[in-house]
Amino acid sequence: MNILVVDDDYELCTMLSRYLEMHGYTVFSASDALQALDIMERHPVGLVITDYLMPHLDGIHFTEMLKADPRFQRISVLMMTASTDANISDRGLRKGVAITLQKPLDMGQLLNLVRFAE
Repeated sequence: MNILVVDDDYELCTMLSRYLEMHGYTVFSASDALQALDIMERHPVGLVITDYLMPHLDGIHFTEMLKADPRFQRISVLMMTASTDANISDRGLRKGVAITLQKPLDMGQLLNLVRFAE
């Protein structure tokens, strides 16, 4: 399965990409939603892991765009956030986010969710 990691934190993107690649996944990374959409136009993606707070579009609006596009609406979206605001998770669920993960990430939990999304 191809996974797209979207986060403006380069180090986190690199860490997540390496971790998921170690477990047999092909990973693309993007620093914002616009770059992510460009990647998705060129490569099939089965799962998106996106940050909530990013330049241009936040993770919820990005998910809303994906779910509105017939080409991408079946792709599962996991969202990450450092915020403790429960409204973010609730809003994300209403717009199509499968689950919101709290940063710092529990890598074991993340891997289990990725495997479940296959």
